[in-house]
Amino acid sequence: MIEAITFDLWNTIFQNRTYSEPRIKFLNDFLKLKGNYINKSMLENCFERIFLPYSNEFVEKTYHIYNDIRLEKVLECLKVNLSPIDKEEILCNIESEMIKEPPLLKPGVSKILKELSLQYKIGLISNTGITPGRIIKLVLEEYDILKYFQVTVFSDEIGYYKPNHLLFQKALKHLGAKPENSIHVGDLLHTDVKGAKDFGMLNIWFNDSNQERDSDIIPDFEVKNMEEIVNIIKNL
Repeated sequence: MIEAITFDLWNTIFQNRTYSEPRIKFLNDFLKLKGNYINKSMLENCFERIFLPYSNEFVEKTYHIYNDIRLEKVLECLKVNLSPIDKEEILCNIESEMIKEPPLLKPGVSKILKELSLQYKIGLISNTGITPGRIIKLVLEEYDILKYFQVTVFSDEIGYYKPNHLLFQKALKHLGAKPENSIHVGDLLHTDVKGAKDFGMLNIWFNDSNQERDSDIIPDFEVKNMEEIVNIIKNL
């Protein structure tokens, strides 16, 4: 019997959205104010190669790469020296960019979370990129859906990315549920489905974009919309 349901965030609860353009613009403008005039294409290259969550610089890493480390590498790439106060100002701005224009919710999310929370324990397990968990929670609260999650687990708080078992372990420990009585919903086979499977949880591949499965990782269930999730869980 299912007791607990955990959800991924990006492309499951939130629609995917990139904030690279305003972040690069802020960084460029800030560096100019400090007397550093950087070629735009060079700045974009350094930022995208190093700062993006799954950039080539860190692609093989399973532990969380924090923004201060990424920023140091970007500044090294640009051959720019800044004070600790300047670096803190940059991080504060780029980490909170999401608040200015929050990503949209996936269709039906609020309704489904409300319905499921009446019968099941609900958790959120998310890898974070540049936007840390503390900012994400502000946006979830603004959408009035944070209240449905009894626990939120973010990679920047744990120190590892999914599929590492520690994220799933923390969520279920807080929810007081066993893996065999829990199910995880997410859009990525190699992080969500694999991580849940390896930890002994059932799993649902949320594939609303109708992608072809490009992996030997086989989900227990596959759905195209939120309503299907409810039907699957209630029949388990």
